[in-house]
Amino acid sequence: MSHANYHHKKNAPAKRISMSLSAELLSKFDKSMSKAGYTDRSKAIQTAIHSFIDDYDWKLGEKENGAGAIIMLYNNHVYNQGKKSIQIQHKYKNVITASTHLHLEGDNCLETIMVKGQIKKIKELAKYLSENRGIKSLKVHFVSLS
Repeated sequence: MSHANYHHKKNAPAKRISMSLSAELLSKFDKSMSKAGYTDRSKAIQTAIHSFIDDYDWKLGEKENGAGAIIMLYNNHVYNQGKKSIQIQHKYKNVITASTHLHLEGDNCLETIMVKGQIKKIKELAKYLSENRGIKSLKVHFVSLS
């Protein structure tokens, strides 16, 4: 998940902090960091902090803005994609920036809806989409714009 949308001033002085962690937690973090491809612990911690902020903003935010993707896996023969989903997406066209549809094996389809705007509206869109029959999985990947 890219966090390029966070506003950082070039050449802004970094604040140095110190933290205490158990040896076990640090070992687990270092292993996860390495598996994720990070070689710089500071960069990995910054990414984790950004994810923490995004999660908090998503859970508590209503008026704040953000962006992300709603990813749905569904059975095409059960999911009412032709009518209900289109009506819902038209209702929320102010937060939908793009969508993609991928046919998978059998009757399964994967749809990704890119969103940007007020958190409250993105949550409403995801809720209404999830109520449609045939949805096997619906996940929202969100990043804060503040």
